[in-house]
Amino acid sequence: MYFEQNLKKLETLSPKLAERLRGAKNEGNVSVVMSKAGLPWIKVGDALLHSIYDPVREARDWVEHHCAEIESSSSIVVLGFGLGYHVEELLRATDKPVVVFDPRIDVLLAAAHARDLSALLSRVSVACCSNDLGIPSADGMLGILRHEPSVRLDQAAHEEAASSLTPLQVVSRGLNIAVVGPLYGGSLSVAGYCASALRNLGHTVEYVDNSVFGDAWLSIDRITNNKRYQTILKDKFFDFASESVMARIVPFRPDIVLVLAQAPLRSLSLGTLREQGIATAFWFVEDFRLMGYWKRVADKFDYFFAIQEGGFLDMLREAGAPRPAFLPMAASPEIHRKMVLDAKDLAEFGSDVSFVGAGYYNRRQLFKGLVDLDFRIWGNDWEKSPELWPFLQREGARVSTEDSVKVFNASRININLHSSSCHEGVNPNGDFVNPRTFEIAACGAFQLVDPRSGLSDFFRIGEEIVCFESLTDLRSKISRYMKDPEERKAIAERGMLRVQMEHTYERRMEEMISFIIRSGFHPPWREERRREDPDRLIAEAGADTELGKYLGRFAGTRNLKLSDIIQDIRERGEDLSRVEWIFLAMEAFRKR
Repeated sequence: MYFEQNLKKLETLSPKLAERLRGAKNEGNVSVVMSKAGLPWIKVGDALLHSIYDPVREARDWVEHHCAEIESSSSIVVLGFGLGYHVEELLRATDKPVVVFDPRIDVLLAAAHARDLSALLSRVSVACCSNDLGIPSADGMLGILRHEPSVRLDQAAHEEAASSLTPLQVVSRGLNIAVVGPLYGGSLSVAGYCASALRNLGHTVEYVDNSVFGDAWLSIDRITNNKRYQTILKDKFFDFASESVMARIVPFRPDIVLVLAQAPLRSLSLGTLREQGIATAFWFVEDFRLMGYWKRVADKFDYFFAIQEGGFLDMLREAGAPRPAFLPMAASPEIHRKMVLDAKDLAEFGSDVSFVGAGYYNRRQLFKGLVDLDFRIWGNDWEKSPELWPFLQREGARVSTEDSVKVFNASRININLHSSSCHEGVNPNGDFVNPRTFEIAACGAFQLVDPRSGLSDFFRIGEEIVCFESLTDLRSKISRYMKDPEERKAIAERGMLRVQMEHTYERRMEEMISFIIRSGFHPPWREERRREDPDRLIAEAGADTELGKYLGRFAGTRNLKLSDIIQDIRERGEDLSRVEWIFLAMEAFRKR
């Protein structure tokens, strides 16, 4: 009766669990019976998970028992689901994020059949495996509430889950994370997206932007044609850039250093970080077949993340990477978003069909078959295809991120053909999904993309994104979808919602930190991580007191750290009050 509507809601926040429940069967040990109040209760063997008289009243008592912890927490994990009565009452008592863990698929299956849980499942993520309990956003204290009858059913699994949450409680108070970007190239923008996403999650971030050295690095080849001197100069410059990165990182005292592909950081520097107990992670956002330098750095990082999985992860292990993991690309909804363009922008950036990107061999070959269309090409390195020059915009100049977003929004159909240097068109063995796939979708724009292994893990093919197999297929689908703007719009909007829910850089950074924590890294406790609710502090001090009046400048903010207060005082500089001098003294004492 309720099963399908519950699973439809579950697919939104807990798709893995929804898939498991669809294939699950009741093994006969779980029974659901109606209570005297006309509400169902559940029995597992001889164990009762709820009151047989009034499970709702019992759930209210459970919430009241935990009210202090609920009030002090910014996000909550509940151990044990049962039939969800206690979770529903918890949601009535708070609007804080809630995750529920229960390893018993048979119990969850019975609950999905027994009650209408659609409202609950619209707000709560449910996990049946401790590895899915990723809550690494830093929004304050993480609270763990136990539903004891459920916990007793599988004590070991719940204790394992509780143990895995202990480091996440530290994470929930915020990590210090340094993000090290490259000198130039495609991963430069990704580094910025990562830094922004980590800040949005509540972590303290030091973004080491090395693009300031980019022009100097590229100028080395113009200084001399002598290969020996080019190598010498590049080595010395790289040493300088690496030391400048360390000069930014070390005083920051990071817990984790996230390094993007081609960032200037020497092995010696990475060794120094490791000696200091600082975790180092590398995100290789490139095709391992084209960029082979991963072999030299695989064993230098504690964690190595790649956009290709399968055999590449095995190759990383063979190269010495201790903890390789798959971490796909994403989009940044703050940047890649739906826009309402004016007539001027529509005229400049709009067309029936468009492509944004570099002129790789396969693109140059396939696009020759589109020259009879209203087609615009944006990007660089198209010099080898003079027949495409009439369609090339801005004489082949690089396109900024801002203008790319305008192209995506202004084009009726965006072509997304992954690059290849050896195929005539579509690479039949493509094994990673490029960032453009997520970025176009995040803009609510329609795209035709070549098929990639794993693409169906991110989007529903045909419903949220459309693939083409060849030039003939591409032309056929361009013709079809040009005639059906409503279907284009519906597919694009579904794709946009999918990205916003599952494929943002915030989600990727959560996945990254969860993997690091679950691989054994326990961030050290530091007093400066302590976060407080400023409104509660004001109430305790008294709004009219000297301390209360000072703290009033932080009223309404989500949380407050001593470092925030110190920064505010130092920015003001002069005419400090007695309270501000006391805070400065506290900071000096803490550092001692």
